[in-house]
Amino acid sequence: MQYKGIDIMKFIMALFVVVLHTHPLQTVNAAADFATADVIARVAVPFFFVASGFLLEKQMSARQTEKKEILLKYAKKVLILYCIWTVIYLPIIISSKIIDSEESLVKSIFSAVRDFIFAGSYGQLWYLPAVAVGVLLVFVLRKYLGERWSAITLLILFLMGLATQSYFGLTLAGLDSEGILWKGMKAVKKVMVTCRNGVFFGGMFVYMGTWIARCNLKMKQWVVVSGLILSTILFYAEALYLWNAGSVREKDMYLMLLPTAFFCMMLALQIQTKRDTVFLRKMSINIYLVHTAFKFVYREFVGEGNESGMLLFLFTLAGSLITAYLIERMKRSKGRV
Repeated sequence: MQYKGIDIMKFIMALFVVVLHTHPLQTVNAAADFATADVIARVAVPFFFVASGFLLEKQMSARQTEKKEILLKYAKKVLILYCIWTVIYLPIIISSKIIDSEESLVKSIFSAVRDFIFAGSYGQLWYLPAVAVGVLLVFVLRKYLGERWSAITLLILFLMGLATQSYFGLTLAGLDSEGILWKGMKAVKKVMVTCRNGVFFGGMFVYMGTWIARCNLKMKQWVVVSGLILSTILFYAEALYLWNAGSVREKDMYLMLLPTAFFCMMLALQIQTKRDTVFLRKMSINIYLVHTAFKFVYREFVGEGNESGMLLFLFTLAGSLITAYLIERMKRSKGRV
């Protein structure tokens, strides 16, 4: 079964990712920029995790005897894609992480290799290993712990990630800096660089997607829309409070992302259209993968200190749309030969 609403929502979320990374309203209005780039657009990646979990669960439930094969095939495909795009971005990685680094050559190379393994080789590419790890983690937990304890474990991991990111300041104020828990968190941070990965971040959202798929949830549209609006407002309030409190160290993880991503997924499942949406689905992943290259080019050409948020956004968006379209057309042309 093709879920056309998910394809449409994925395309919208890919555009949100461009907004997230370019802050188009930054030079227009600070409050509007925060609401769009730091709140609304930040639901994009969690939605991608939820959608991946949902679609994999539907695929595995239709082919019960091939669950492991489907899962491993998916993880292998995503990790191969990660390696390919790491090679494509290699000139930018070398330029930004090694040539422009203030650290020694050996340490810069070590950091780049560590990022490739734990944090993502460059920019948005972190999502690829994160979703691969996330789906494998959810599968293993569900197999050995069952549904309830899997959900509890993933929620605990998510809360631990929150403590090192948007709730960092509050965590620091409430923990003994010489205590075992704090030292353990510092050790994880030092090795993994960030908790924005498949273990502490993606796993919870992947599980959410599998849960929605298993339960075959049905909700009235007004409930979904109301829930999405309310959760977004609460997400904005949470982000604004934490930001003003000086608690935020990294801005990827918030508690209210959980209901916001949930209602986004439920809304996607209610979108109906007779049009073919496969092309939109392909465009969304292409836009996601290429957009930071145009951001890098713009910054190198204009100069980071003189950039305009709106011009950066328009340049990145136009370049990403054109390139994503050309990539898909090339793939289709080769498929016809």
